[in-house]
Amino acid sequence: MVEQFSKKTEQVVETTHETYELNDTKEGTQSPKLKVESIDVNILRPEAILHGGSSAGLNDFETNRSYELETLDVTRDNAFEYSAEVETDTNNLRERRGGNVAEADEAGSVSTSQITDYDEGIDYPDGGTRAWIVLFGAFLGFTVDFGLINSTGAIQAYIAVHQLENVSNATTAWIFSLFLGCSYCGGIVSGILFDETGVKIPFILGTVLLVGGLFITANAESIGSFIGGFGIICGLGCALCMNPLMGVVSHWFKKKRAMAMGLATLGGSVGGIVFPLMLNSLYPKVGFVWAIRILAFICLIILVLSFILIKERLSANMLRGEQETSNPVAEGNNNKVRNKLKNCSKNLIKYSKGAVSFKYLLEPKFFFCALAATLSEISLVCSMTYFASYAIFIGQSESTAFVLLTVINAVGIVGRYTTGLLADMYGVYNVMIFMIFGVGMSHLVIWLGVCSTTKTAGSLYAYAAIFGFFSSAVLSLSPACCGAISPTRDFGKRYATMYFVAGIFFVAGITIAGVILGNDSMETYNNLIIYCGVLAFVGDLCWVISRYFIVGLKINVKV
Repeated sequence: MVEQFSKKTEQVVETTHETYELNDTKEGTQSPKLKVESIDVNILRPEAILHGGSSAGLNDFETNRSYELETLDVTRDNAFEYSAEVETDTNNLRERRGGNVAEADEAGSVSTSQITDYDEGIDYPDGGTRAWIVLFGAFLGFTVDFGLINSTGAIQAYIAVHQLENVSNATTAWIFSLFLGCSYCGGIVSGILFDETGVKIPFILGTVLLVGGLFITANAESIGSFIGGFGIICGLGCALCMNPLMGVVSHWFKKKRAMAMGLATLGGSVGGIVFPLMLNSLYPKVGFVWAIRILAFICLIILVLSFILIKERLSANMLRGEQETSNPVAEGNNNKVRNKLKNCSKNLIKYSKGAVSFKYLLEPKFFFCALAATLSEISLVCSMTYFASYAIFIGQSESTAFVLLTVINAVGIVGRYTTGLLADMYGVYNVMIFMIFGVGMSHLVIWLGVCSTTKTAGSLYAYAAIFGFFSSAVLSLSPACCGAISPTRDFGKRYATMYFVAGIFFVAGITIAGVILGNDSMETYNNLIIYCGVLAFVGDLCWVISRYFIVGLKINVKV
């Protein structure tokens, strides 16, 4: 028996709700996949709906009935906002025209084989000349963006014993906590700009701020000028570049998205290798001022090349399923840009309110994904920021300290590529959980247990290599995990929301690390290591919880 159901009232109460995919091509549809949702609901009888439903009584409800909904675009949040066919008295959900089989158990739950595909009907090249060119452009952009984040230790280690020698670690920590906080909180604006105007406008603004901030940093002498130039201006520049670089890759890749994200963010490891070595070489030769200026010029050249190569493929209207309202042939480029800016500026406050309303955080799987990414990255950045200073404190030279940062990022290249491939094979969540567990173990077992005991260069290099491999997943797979539970049309806003949360916690997390470190002693450094390890393990637990809200307790599932 099949009934036609369309929600007209608020008298629908969902009791259980599971989603799975049925690989199928239904006659009359263009999508190769259908989303099927098994739902147990309290629902108005059809005759009550026909009578308006507003005065329905208890007798108008049928309870504890199992329904099977077929639709091309149904999620947990909007399942009842669409018309759908409802098949009643369904005891088992079975494949009817071929594809994967998903059967309901006796309690009505569904065995889910994979995460819901939110983008049926949108074709993705997943390769081709243009896609790989865009990916290379994103790689260049991340060489500067994430490369600068991965090189903060090379700047912190120098200014801590030169310009800010008489300033406490708790105070200097504000430079890097604000840098990271602005980098991620600013993603709210860049995510909106990317979703509404494309990649070019936010990327230009980000380039100007990032390079300008480095020139200000070069001439900084006081804690205030370092906070303003590097902490705030450079941080906002990184923010405006970061989300568009992530988002543009998602426009070209779907099945290979985790691998593509991993390859793009390899640029961060390349920058993390080159920048510390370059600064280590330039500091004694030309001094801090010209070393940072040279870094700024190199960043500018790389970002210009990235700007030339990157290009979005899907407009905001296409991702929302709307018709394009402009004629790209008849409309000139200047008018297109002007209209984009006009529309974006008009709607910026509106979209900003939507992006920071935290409505996405009401989804448990997204909330714990955001919290997991936040804690994992604080653990990573605290380690990267203070590891060079730690090496110098236990008796290693500045040159060795900078080389250790290079080792972390060099091994990270192998790690990011490997984790990208593994994530496409076994699932981004599964690989992320394993890798973050490795980060926590490397902190507490090798850094705390071995390095702090032996204080040898060999133990430091061993930690740098192992930590570099496991930590490589943090920056490369976090966006993929967010993308796995987000429609592409909302990726920019969801990613920005996730890192807005991260940015707030970064300011507190890095500052706490500086307070823990105090005035440098072996005891305070050990406390810092424990702090980093605990953050990693708690972050890993949050990844596990987020995964639970996607597939439950199922272990042998690609997520």
